[in-house]
Amino acid sequence: MKITASSSRKRVALLVYTAFEPGRETLRGIANFAHELDSWRLLHVPEGDHIAISEWLQDSGAEGIIARVGDAAMARALSVSGLPVVDVNRSVGDFGIPQVDADDREIAELVAEYLLGRGFNHIGFYPCENGAQGWSQRRRKFLQKKCAGRATFHVFEPLTYRTSGSQAARQAVRAWIRALPKPIGIMLARDDGGLMVLDACREESLLVPEQVAVVGVDNDRPLCDLSMPPLSSVHLDHQKVGYEAARLLDQIMAGKKPPSEPMLFPPIRLVTRRSSNTLAVSDPAVALGVHMIHENLGNCSLNNDDLAREAGISRSLLQRRFREETGKTIREFLIEVRLNKAKSLLENSELSLVEISELVGFGRQSYLGHVFKKHLGISPGSLRATARNLLLR
Repeated sequence: MKITASSSRKRVALLVYTAFEPGRETLRGIANFAHELDSWRLLHVPEGDHIAISEWLQDSGAEGIIARVGDAAMARALSVSGLPVVDVNRSVGDFGIPQVDADDREIAELVAEYLLGRGFNHIGFYPCENGAQGWSQRRRKFLQKKCAGRATFHVFEPLTYRTSGSQAARQAVRAWIRALPKPIGIMLARDDGGLMVLDACREESLLVPEQVAVVGVDNDRPLCDLSMPPLSSVHLDHQKVGYEAARLLDQIMAGKKPPSEPMLFPPIRLVTRRSSNTLAVSDPAVALGVHMIHENLGNCSLNNDDLAREAGISRSLLQRRFREETGKTIREFLIEVRLNKAKSLLENSELSLVEISELVGFGRQSYLGHVFKKHLGISPGSLRATARNLLLR
């Protein structure tokens, strides 16, 4: 058995911030590789500017670095350190640092096809902070290219002289949202823009997702779940990025020449939550009806009269316009939404069948079972068992 003294372990510095879930997932991937290799000592670099980090690295005895390189000053500081470096951010230009990251082209194309497939003829892009980050610019470019000839394209131009949370910045987002054609699907450069955009929609009395559908990137669960409504997002394989970055650094420290091109990994999937869970609805009365159904799903007495009253038109007119817009009757649509919600709760929660029946508006467990058998050919219990078996594989 090989015995490794702590003094002989390679010292690897990690400059990966943990404020967001993607950073923590990247670190988890790095840790997985380090534990398998069992010959590294991981050093977490304190946060600070490029000067403070350079000084820390000089005293650390580090032999390699994995970093989220955020700006040109940081890239220069790491380049001149003389140490092997792998970047897991691709935010700045070419400084000769090997890069491992998610594939921005595939991310943007996944979101574009998702929104276009839901009938949105207008697509918007909300960049990150001042929009200067390379990955934000790439996602914008690839999204615009994918939408060319298929949808109008609209980009928010940040106020570079204002901080993102200032009143002026918030007013600028509201003005942009207000002027956009509706219905529209908006891609965020990453999830943390969701709160700003969704707040602007709420302040402008716009229905999400019926008038404005929003999709983020990173699937940062706390941010997505705290959004109102919960934010749909692209789930990226940050653990894979961290693991492969660590593997690449180990190879470089062993003398292997780094690749000339970035190592890129595709997104895992797009996780649909309420912020985009709709088809594009151009009829305002139908959009309000769809919104009311989602907001009052647990009300088992919800009926066409209630929806027509909220929409301010007759029941027969709403029924006709609803079918023209969605291809379904109001009842068919309501059952479909309830079924989808029940399936999600069965697969992702520990709630009982009685509780799920009440939450989605079926009222009784027996009626939940009847609807499942009729429309899906399976019982709720069997669906839950199948989902759990898949998780155990």
